[in-house]
Amino acid sequence: WYQRRVREAVVSTQSTGRMSSLEQLQLETQNLKCSLNSLKTDWTKLFSDFQCSIQGVKDIVNQFDSSVIGFKPVGIFRSCFLTKNGTPRQPGICQYARGSLTITCFNNPEHSLEQISQFSYLWLLFVFHDNGNYAPKAKVCPPRLNGEKVGVFASRSPHRPNNIGMSLVKLEGVVGGTLFLSGIDLIDETPVLDIKPYISIYDSPQCPSSHPSWICTPPSDPLSVIFSPRASTDIEQLNYAPIDNVVMSKRAAKKRKCLRFFRSKEELQKSIEDIIQADPRSVFRKKQGDTVFSFPVDSVDVKVEVTGEVVTVLSVDKNEFVTSLLKTSGI
Repeated sequence: WYQRRVREAVVSTQSTGRMSSLEQLQLETQNLKCSLNSLKTDWTKLFSDFQCSIQGVKDIVNQFDSSVIGFKPVGIFRSCFLTKNGTPRQPGICQYARGSLTITCFNNPEHSLEQISQFSYLWLLFVFHDNGNYAPKAKVCPPRLNGEKVGVFASRSPHRPNNIGMSLVKLEGVVGGTLFLSGIDLIDETPVLDIKPYISIYDSPQCPSSHPSWICTPPSDPLSVIFSPRASTDIEQLNYAPIDNVVMSKRAAKKRKCLRFFRSKEELQKSIEDIIQADPRSVFRKKQGDTVFSFPVDSVDVKVEVTGEVVTVLSVDKNEFVTSLLKTSGI
């Protein structure tokens, strides 16, 4: 480009006898060289800063990797509780609450469960995967204290620096690589990190233990539960899982048009009573004065109304909300 411009200027100069065009071209060339040199200097500095930034990111990643311990779930839990709403806050509250856990971390999962059926109870270590964007805090408000705060490590709050939970559940059966459990407090699709057998001589202190008085203090007065005529009819008309079945798959339950986890109307009714008497409402909702609320369990939605210390079950039916939850949950 430069040589072409020079030749054009020489031809023009020879024809006109003037040097102004060539001089102007030389001046522009000098200016262009200066601009290129300046651009090269800026680019070199920018590239150097970029390399420093990349190195800084690498240092942070290396530091992060050395301080974080990663875990892979041993399996995903399948539960009669589809959401946090209505799920007991502790295990054992609802004896007929059932779930299953299929081991997925081994090629031969049944080998990892050999002799586990000799234990009647198991510890499950799991992840509170549905905490949302809630940032853990040093102090929390347990429901039993109605707003009073304690240290997070003096509670069983799910909102912890490491959102790991622990539950003691009853082992009802083992089929292949799947455990069938009851007395659960885990919601559907909970990642389970580990399974350990409960051994009373080690896990139960041999000497008297102490705990704060509020542990044994209910968060509110005991609630009485009554079933409306419609709710009683709803429960009567439902189809239940076979008595000899441990836990049905969602596909089988859909085909038979029955519940997956509860085997009789007595089990479902007792479970609803247990859930309500433990008062699943949060402290915030109780302060808001919510009188009507609902919660899903198995494949039905339970709608209740609170009047003082009496809770009336209004309906127990399958609605669009529960249907949508079942569509997104695992089989």
